[in-house]
Amino acid sequence: MWELDFDKVLLLRIPFDEAVSFDKSALFKLFLRRYISEICVNLIRFKSSLTYLDFKKIIELCQKEATKCNFELFVSNALSNYIANKEMHLEIRSRLGIELKAKDEKLLIHFKKYSSTVNSLMARKLRDKQMWDSFFMYTMKKSANFSVPGSGKTSSVLGVYAYLKHTENINRVVVVCPKNAFGSWIDEFSVCFEGIEQLRVLNIHSHQYKNQAQRRSALQFHSGSCNLILVNYEAVGGVVDILGDIIDASTLLVFDEVHKVKRINGEYATNSVRLAQKAYYAIAMTGTPIPNSYTDIYNLLNILYPDEYDEFFNFTIPMLRNPTSNEIQEINNKLQPFFCRTTKDQLGVPPANADKLCDIVASNSESRLLQILKTKYKNNKLAFLIRILQLESCPRMLLNALDLSEFEYLLDDSVDISKIDYADYSDEVKNLIESIPTSTKFTKCINLTASLVKQGKPVIVWCMFVDSIKRIEQTLCTMGIRCKCIYGEVELDDRQQIITDFKSGELQVLLTNPHTLAESVSLHNICHDAIYFEYSYNLVHLLQSKDRIHRLGLSENQYTQYYYMQTYYSTDDGNWSMDRAVYDRLKEKEQIMLDAIDNNILEIMPTSNDDLDIIFGKLK
Repeated sequence: MWELDFDKVLLLRIPFDEAVSFDKSALFKLFLRRYISEICVNLIRFKSSLTYLDFKKIIELCQKEATKCNFELFVSNALSNYIANKEMHLEIRSRLGIELKAKDEKLLIHFKKYSSTVNSLMARKLRDKQMWDSFFMYTMKKSANFSVPGSGKTSSVLGVYAYLKHTENINRVVVVCPKNAFGSWIDEFSVCFEGIEQLRVLNIHSHQYKNQAQRRSALQFHSGSCNLILVNYEAVGGVVDILGDIIDASTLLVFDEVHKVKRINGEYATNSVRLAQKAYYAIAMTGTPIPNSYTDIYNLLNILYPDEYDEFFNFTIPMLRNPTSNEIQEINNKLQPFFCRTTKDQLGVPPANADKLCDIVASNSESRLLQILKTKYKNNKLAFLIRILQLESCPRMLLNALDLSEFEYLLDDSVDISKIDYADYSDEVKNLIESIPTSTKFTKCINLTASLVKQGKPVIVWCMFVDSIKRIEQTLCTMGIRCKCIYGEVELDDRQQIITDFKSGELQVLLTNPHTLAESVSLHNICHDAIYFEYSYNLVHLLQSKDRIHRLGLSENQYTQYYYMQTYYSTDDGNWSMDRAVYDRLKEKEQIMLDAIDNNILEIMPTSNDDLDIIFGKLK
């Protein structure tokens, strides 16, 4: 008789006379070898990393061997119960998520208690939909919040913290997020608990910590008195051991903007999964859950459910990379109970005004340059797009080779950027460029910005190129307009000061790019006008930049206005605007996202190549 048992790991006991030749058997060599940790005489120990699904597979293999060789296989009660409990635990958690999202009647009494308690502990009261999201995250213990940017995810999470502190002695929130989200967490904590709980923050990138040794020391010796600990994804690897000791039963662990953890088995993913191992309560937040493909949920699910991923979800990477329609339905059905998602409409955020499209007629020289660029880059749409943006910003930029680092971050996904060539133009091109000291689009942007400032309106101007940001700043400053810019090279402390000055009214214009400032910064209380001088087909960046001034908390009668600069060129095919083509494409992609939310599924965005084909489809 063979016996399969469970005692922390899966065990197989076989008769002594069979143990001698077990490692020479076909069963061992062909099927069981990869599962086994060690063979001790007649006791076989299996690997501790195996899941209950592996257990079921091994039982099946051993049962076939028993039938074939006519011996009895016994499965212990301990093993049977372990498998049954695992299956039941995951199914119960899944059913609970569905009931929470449906606001099942049996949960209402618990929700009312939760809501009453949270509201008594927070200075900022949560809206009903936010409260349900907060209740969902608390009840599920480990879950995701995919609510759209600007819908108050941070406040909902702090509601979880307030309740856990009151009921379960949770005394701190550890937040892993991009550096530019630190200020938002500090501000939100202060507002949510004003007069109730004093903020005691440990910001790992504070200027007082000069190096990694000092950051490690601060976490090790000063974190115990802090109720908010902020660590960016890049820094986790250097402090993951200390953070692992901090994260215990008294900690709420949050991964904000978790879509930053992209590469499967990459450094960010490995460190995040390791960090989450000891967390009892964990929340993953992002307004853009799958900007590339369903592979983006692989890291997220492994962070939240490292022990359950293979057992319950079991989505292989090839399947996530290219799922069939049936597999997409399976993915969404399994994933749906584990995330909540709220739109700004559901929270009553007043809708933004209709976009103002600022049409600009290109000069003859600009239109001629477009025709030359079209011929030169006919086989490289990505390079063509970037060159047009340079033409519209500052034609002199065309004389330089393309800097990949300048625009690589704009892409939704990985595309071939290795074939982008260097600048090598004829005398005609150089003469045309010399004849355009300032692009028509640049002049129109300056005039529009100055006009809004004259009306007493603070303005944020979105660009993509640092060169554009600096030149607009310089031009506005010579006109006596108070403005400053934020881009990647600006230090974190300086960014915070610029944002503070903009909010206080000391600055009239803020110039920035989505890569730097499109996440977690709230400007809706001071600024209601945004100009898009440059923009790409990256929907994530557009939505997050728009939501800096269009967020939960706007008064009912407050307006929000977006201006999109759009240059039209005279071509052989008639008037054509890349800006308009990109704008229309963004609107299509936004509708895909809204339809997915309405259908309670996760949307898949088109690839960059798809976008580029459509953007240039009408330019023959």
